[in-house]
Amino acid sequence: MKLDFEITLDGGIGSYPDLIHFSNTQAQIFYLDGGELYGTPSNKIDNGEWENMNLQDSAEVSPDTGMSLLEMKVLSGFGIVGNYKTGNTHKLIIYEFAFEMDRYLNEGSIRHSINNPISSFKLTLENPDIENPERPGEIVINEKNTLVAPGSKIVFKFGAGDLLEPDFDMGVFYTDRGSFTTLSETARVDGRNKIGKVLKDQTLDERPGFGYYYVSYHISDLFKRANLTDDDYLVEDADERRWFQFKPSTTCLAALEDMLKVMVGWQVKELADGTIVVGSPDFWAFDRPDIYKFYRNKDIFSRGITRDDAESYRRICVHDKNFDTTVYREVTSYEGWNLQSNRTLYVKAVDGTSKADMETYADELANRMEKVGKVESFTGPIRPHIQCGDQAIIIDEDGEENLGLITEITHIFGKMGFSTTFTVDSGGVLGKGRLSDFIGEITKEREGGSIGYTDPGL
Repeated sequence: MKLDFEITLDGGIGSYPDLIHFSNTQAQIFYLDGGELYGTPSNKIDNGEWENMNLQDSAEVSPDTGMSLLEMKVLSGFGIVGNYKTGNTHKLIIYEFAFEMDRYLNEGSIRHSINNPISSFKLTLENPDIENPERPGEIVINEKNTLVAPGSKIVFKFGAGDLLEPDFDMGVFYTDRGSFTTLSETARVDGRNKIGKVLKDQTLDERPGFGYYYVSYHISDLFKRANLTDDDYLVEDADERRWFQFKPSTTCLAALEDMLKVMVGWQVKELADGTIVVGSPDFWAFDRPDIYKFYRNKDIFSRGITRDDAESYRRICVHDKNFDTTVYREVTSYEGWNLQSNRTLYVKAVDGTSKADMETYADELANRMEKVGKVESFTGPIRPHIQCGDQAIIIDEDGEENLGLITEITHIFGKMGFSTTFTVDSGGVLGKGRLSDFIGEITKEREGGSIGYTDPGL
């Protein structure tokens, strides 16, 4: 009997190959080479169209040495089981698919900041064996095993009411540490998102250089060096070319941040589904900033206000390097704020900036400096959809008041209830970002420097 396969693909060289198709539509080929186990992931196989499957780089995932006779099977609803031989010993391997942790949840929190692409979480989990309360011992974390080992992937979702599926993705995170005390009823777990766990924790090592080519390509290459797959990130295409040379001890995140210094306005963010996005603010892959409106005395439990004139000024001066060209503007300060008349913010424009552009910058700065210095914090019912960079507007009997941009968000959830605390900076404007970002664009040098050389001969 002859089998005529519809699709064939050369998957590489090795022995005892096996293929596993995961629920996210991605596949992975496993095989043995030199007595070690390797995995070759594919891109996502949408709609079962295997003819479009592309294989990514192979990685060594071996749990042992001297392996042979590999065999793997999928158990529906559980995971993968398999076996192999090493020496005179037969061993069992088990990979368990995702399981729901909400039954163990005592309380938790997720924190985001507009100043930091690294988000974090903290969990307190019920530790006794709730399936068999009469049996002593810990089920989530104990002396020998843990359900949340360091590096474990934790996906947060929020749903309310009778919905079968959660409404909102709240982030993809990875465990940093888990701890417990013997006979304690709870265990503690905390961790960070993919940017923090993957990019910040890994270094460039033997491959610290990036030749003269497109910066977009370098960023994608950097992610591949950090063992991310094509489905883990999206990078905007751009014509800018540079070459970079870092120290081997440079972290992947530090290298990325240096690369972004030569790309005007570019930023890195991690979406709620775990995808890392890099590009300009107009890049289609970014979540669009929105307007969050809430009602005074209805949508919030508490409100705190801080007024600080440390970053407030009465005048603005945009100037060139030697002060040959200067543009001054007056700033209207908050009513009742008695700022000194000569309290002036000096902003040096990039060399070559025309006087007309300086006047435009000065006008914009003076307008936006009018509300700087007022920071408000709010706590209300959980709002998983708001994000850093959203504009906050409060509504009362007198109408609507624009408070500024949301800069920090903490979601709190568990047996004690669900709430969201967020901070609003009065100096932010929707679609224009924070005032510090705008000043950075005026002063940012865009050529040369210790990294990002424009001439490959340097």
